[in-house]
Amino acid sequence: MELMQSFLQHPDITYLLLIPVISGVIGLVTNVIGIQMMFKPLHFVGIKPLFGWQGIIPSRAKKFARLQMDQVERIVDVGELLESIDPIEINKILQPDIRQLVEVMIDDAVSKSSPVFWENTPYVIKSRLYSKVEREMPASIDSLFEYIKSNHEAIFDSKQMVIDKLDKEKHLLVELIQKIVNKELGFLVKSGLVLGFIFGIFQMGLFYQYPGAWYVLPIGGFAVGYLTNWVAIKLLFNPINPIKIGPFTLQGLFLKRKHEVAEDYADTMTKSVLNAQTVAEYILASDSTSPLNKKLKYHINKTIDKSLGRTKHLLLPLIGTENYIELKEGLFDQMRSEDQPPPPVLDSIAYMEKSINLSEVIQSRMKAFSPLELDRFVRPIFEEDEWILYIVGGALGFVAGWCQFVTMFSG
Repeated sequence: MELMQSFLQHPDITYLLLIPVISGVIGLVTNVIGIQMMFKPLHFVGIKPLFGWQGIIPSRAKKFARLQMDQVERIVDVGELLESIDPIEINKILQPDIRQLVEVMIDDAVSKSSPVFWENTPYVIKSRLYSKVEREMPASIDSLFEYIKSNHEAIFDSKQMVIDKLDKEKHLLVELIQKIVNKELGFLVKSGLVLGFIFGIFQMGLFYQYPGAWYVLPIGGFAVGYLTNWVAIKLLFNPINPIKIGPFTLQGLFLKRKHEVAEDYADTMTKSVLNAQTVAEYILASDSTSPLNKKLKYHINKTIDKSLGRTKHLLLPLIGTENYIELKEGLFDQMRSEDQPPPPVLDSIAYMEKSINLSEVIQSRMKAFSPLELDRFVRPIFEEDEWILYIVGGALGFVAGWCQFVTMFSG
């Protein structure tokens, strides 16, 4: 009772009572700033290497992308997905536009290797070549696709594709993580206010007992900034399994949203990164000596040779062997030089995405997770770098606590 009266009669009672309020504000502000510092800026701003900042997630884009794919590979079997694609359907989709595609590609390639010869070639002969290549295309597509299905692990590195994509387009990684944890980020901000106020009560008591100790508020500010982040993040993932206490059920806030998280993750991941168009663009942009590009070049050469048949021996003396080789190289380069695949190929890509339905695959398998499996799926993506968020919160809290002491009590 005497302690309470002494406290209420303290000459700085107003300032003392403001400490929990200001600590709550510090907790709120440090969490808001800390969250912004996780995602912004996308690229380093400042003077390397001594002064400046880049968002925690953008600065570790490759690492986060690798962790993402480590988890996805646990639930997605690429071979199983490829089996759901029917090459016959791809040929049906390509068929209405395949003639135009063949004509454009051949014209461009031959015009570069033998422009004079091609200009003087009668259209009836050109037309026969177009038709023969058109007839050979379905068999080539079937053969190429069977090769991909049988050798996908050796010829295509899906993990590296995602790493390269997210490292180059860091905003996609930021958008992905923000979409998944959007509600939890809101909780982090609100919890900073509440937990900051609670810790501020203890901070007020300490400063009342040791009024001359200038370090109480700065150190207390560090503790508030650090602990509010630490407690809030622990509450996102703990307890893992639901615990019933009377009418209440306690469980990590993130884990409670399993179905919603699965839908957000699958939708964002497949729209921005794991889709057929990204795969096609990655393959076309890859090194020409890669196993898949070598196979693609082989099928182009085979298609042209078979299309020409016996006339190949008549053609070679007219244009020369080197120009003939350049023609086939030109067709290969033409396919890889486009900024994006031509419209008929994009239609085929849309069919493949519909057949694979990767978003539904990821959703259904994540929704079947136990709480522990969901925790192990998502937690590793964030766990290793959480300490940075704690330290950032503590550092901001320390600065705020120091300013609080100087402003309110230094006189």
